[in-house]
Amino acid sequence: MLPALASLIALQELDTAAEAARKRLSDLPGVEQQFDAQLAEATAAVDRINATLSQHQLARRDLEKRVAVAETRLARFDEHKAAVKTNQEFTALLHEIETARTEKDGIESEIIALLETEDQVTSEITAAEADLATQRTEIDAARASLQAEREALGAELARLGDLRATQAADIDRTLVARYEQLLKQRRMVAVAPLSGDICGACHVRLRPAVTQQVRRNTEIITCDNCKRILFAPPTPPPDPVEATGAPA
Repeated sequence: MLPALASLIALQELDTAAEAARKRLSDLPGVEQQFDAQLAEATAAVDRINATLSQHQLARRDLEKRVAVAETRLARFDEHKAAVKTNQEFTALLHEIETARTEKDGIESEIIALLETEDQVTSEITAAEADLATQRTEIDAARASLQAEREALGAELARLGDLRATQAADIDRTLVARYEQLLKQRRMVAVAPLSGDICGACHVRLRPAVTQQVRRNTEIITCDNCKRILFAPPTPPPDPVEATGAPA
């Protein structure tokens, strides 16, 4: 293979690896935002259930006040029994007492129902808080992992940068400039492999004469369509079993 072509292939491999590292680095803030959104949703779920519990407690306290009022009325009715002089007044008083007791019993039934609901909501709060705590622990670990990955990617980019500088120094400056221009114009792919008789980057079929030139790997040949530098990957050795015709 032409040494300059081999050097350009190596340079492309370094640039491809660096671009993948940069892409991953650019994705990390989005991952962290997803963590923030996940925690915010779990926290909001706890807050919503707590708000529901507060509403039930407020309603229960209001009912308890009404029970106290009903009990006060019943106490007054009991005090009035001694002052009743006629059967008609006594019957009316008993009716008032029965009405007050029915009202009090109904309110107490509502209180019992609310207490049962509060127990259920309290259980939901416990479960939601446990889920929030679990998510916080998992996300803290994931954040630490992301930070370690960020540092590793930074170190890898520095390493690839050093290797790239060394690699580029051994290539003719004009050729490097041509490569760099293609890199900017062609989405970080300046050198592409030949795939059969098709450019491995733009997937356009090459003319037979161009295909033959590329397969020799002895010149800098470009794709007629995308102008990327082309090379022919090494042909893998034949399968020994297939070569001999022996059964598998």
